[in-house]
Amino acid sequence: MLKNFTLSAIPKFRHFVSIFAATSLVVLAAFDCGADAERPSPPQVTITYLANEGVMIDCAGQKILIDALFRDSVEDYMRHSPEQQERIETGKAPFEGVRLALATHYHLDHWDAGAIARFLNNNPQAVFASTPEATAILPYDLRTRVRALRPKPGSPAHVGAGGASAQAVRLGHDHTPNLGYRVSICGKVLAHLGDADVSEASFVTLMQAGTVDVAMVPFWWLLESSSTKFITQRWKPRETIALHLATNDSAYAQQLRTKFPQVWVCTKQGEARNF
Repeated sequence: MLKNFTLSAIPKFRHFVSIFAATSLVVLAAFDCGADAERPSPPQVTITYLANEGVMIDCAGQKILIDALFRDSVEDYMRHSPEQQERIETGKAPFEGVRLALATHYHLDHWDAGAIARFLNNNPQAVFASTPEATAILPYDLRTRVRALRPKPGSPAHVGAGGASAQAVRLGHDHTPNLGYRVSICGKVLAHLGDADVSEASFVTLMQAGTVDVAMVPFWWLLESSSTKFITQRWKPRETIALHLATNDSAYAQQLRTKFPQVWVCTKQGEARNF
């Protein structure tokens, strides 16, 4: 007589089960929403374009300068305004608290020994790193805060300060020693190539170093078919930034913005974007 009996056959019990199930779903949904609300968003990385290939990278107060410590520059490439130059070298806002400054090579549109020495004297916690050629003529009394980087093929050099770190790889620039940097900060990886040659050797080195979230490349890499193909089909950074346009390169800037609307083509000094 009871072999076909089930609890669901009782109307009141069926009603109770339905209410219990619905209430449980609401509670679980509320718990999930609360967990999402409490879960912090990953911090954004802010990149500020300064001039030429000079940038400041900032995330949660960790600040890095790359190719920003120059003065006179060369030819028609950009210069800092006198006010900006003073702020960079003396560590005034927004450049206070910079702990790591890098230069890709010693050309005057990327590097100046006097600017670097003054920056280090005004920022006693900061470290400067570059090629041996770029560090050799800095004042001897700053030697403990200067790093000469000597990466070997397949073996990056490492430098870090203030919670941020960078790997340096060798990338050709005619006959000038040039470093490319992979900066790790706030869970993201950013690459800065300096004046790297467009060559298969550069492509191989970058692929060996690994993928990146943001690639900062000299603008001519987006004008040549081989390097454009490398960026879009092999390297595949999530975001690309074009650097080093001179004051008379407005036609190139317009060409790049038309062809690559998703690329940040840097021409406005002081412009900043979040990634």
